[in-house]
Amino acid sequence: MSKIEHASGNSNLQVEHFTFLPSIADNIREASLVISHAGSGSIFETLRLGKPLIVVVNEDLMDNHQSELAEELAERNHLLCAHPQTLRETVEAMDLNALQPYVPGEAKPVVALINQFLGFPVD
Repeated sequence: MSKIEHASGNSNLQVEHFTFLPSIADNIREASLVISHAGSGSIFETLRLGKPLIVVVNEDLMDNHQSELAEELAERNHLLCAHPQTLRETVEAMDLNALQPYVPGEAKPVVALINQFLGFPVD
């Protein structure tokens, strides 16, 4: 893990970044802001931990489902969505107080419906 510190005016910015960790849950818990790629695992892990999130969409992916997920959650005010070229402007303009907490849905009704459709016993 690498750490970058930057002092500007009266504020200090401390950035930690890494290329790979087996689990980032502890890092997310300690963070005041998470900037992440648009992978669904990273998005939902951060939102479940209640941390403000800026998702940076990889525009080079074909059939970019990551972009669709990030943009939908941004429309619902659960996170902020940026592109590599707009990240700086997104950080400068962000209002973290406008973000709404993410409340995970209940999966049991969906599972029961799928089981019923497939002819499996329904609990």
